[in-house]
Amino acid sequence: GTSLLLPSPPPHPFCRTASPPHPSLLSYSMGAAPSFKDKPKGGLHGAPLDLAGAWVPTRHSEWYNNNPGRHSDRARQHHTRMTYSGDGMGRGQVGEFAIEVAVTQIAPGQYTAQSRVPHGWGLGWIATDGNFTLLGDGTMHVKFPSNGIVEYWMREGASPLMPVAYAVPASESAPSYNPSYNPSYSPSRPVKLAIRRFAKNSDLGSLNDLCYHWGVCIGDENSCYEVQGSMVVFGPNGLVAASSPLMIRLSPTNISQYQGVCEFGKYTNKSNADVEAFSKQWVKNHPMYHIPGPNCQTYAEDLFTFLTGENLPFAMSTERLRDRSLSGPEKHPGMRWF
Repeated sequence: GTSLLLPSPPPHPFCRTASPPHPSLLSYSMGAAPSFKDKPKGGLHGAPLDLAGAWVPTRHSEWYNNNPGRHSDRARQHHTRMTYSGDGMGRGQVGEFAIEVAVTQIAPGQYTAQSRVPHGWGLGWIATDGNFTLLGDGTMHVKFPSNGIVEYWMREGASPLMPVAYAVPASESAPSYNPSYNPSYSPSRPVKLAIRRFAKNSDLGSLNDLCYHWGVCIGDENSCYEVQGSMVVFGPNGLVAASSPLMIRLSPTNISQYQGVCEFGKYTNKSNADVEAFSKQWVKNHPMYHIPGPNCQTYAEDLFTFLTGENLPFAMSTERLRDRSLSGPEKHPGMRWF
């Protein structure tokens, strides 16, 4: 499932009300919506997407988006419904809008997504920072943080309390926290989130601790991966993936470039080669960087999910702009400042 807004650009991420958009945001709404035909999508390891079938809204009062129109009302409309196929494509209706979605599974019960309005009212709207999570009761939680979209879906004909239809194989699940973890006896490596403040000497840098750049560090050797502007991923050996052939910076990412790391007691069996393959596909799915998303935080959460099978336990900056009660990594108990 996904959703919809009117075909105007999203509000500037650092404004509480809709103000004239920054020019870099106009691609959200200008011109025809691009096709998802060549986007990588589908289930794990080339398998069919396990979301195949029809989905209908649930938890209607919790539906939300930033733009005009009550999203909870769209959830209650009888024709709001999405149908997914095994190839990763979803099509349907959300309120007054026709919707098309391309879904890529990155871990059991975890997915990234791009959504667009292919025709009719709202033509040209697109969001590419979707995060889908299958909850324990079978509900699918959908987020597009760049647009403030929050939705909940359930399989058509299913009970809201029906358990999820998949079982996470032991070989694919992330190792649980183990205080006696010893890297010399285990192939798994710890996964941490590295953060640093950007624009720390400007007004943006003091905006309620919202302005942090995120990267992911893996292993005791702290192999760091991050997205920079222009949708480029850098890793411990330099450039990993870029949407533009003009990117020539080759300097690697290092933990010394950050102000601190947040530790969760989470581990991964994935190798650096796995991370690089994931990052190259991720850039294909997210070729354009946008301030509200997809951005460095979108990449960090998706990579963390790919590595551990779980979402990060706090909100992105764009989500916190909508709900100031949400907290970020800087206040997490696992945060360690350098």
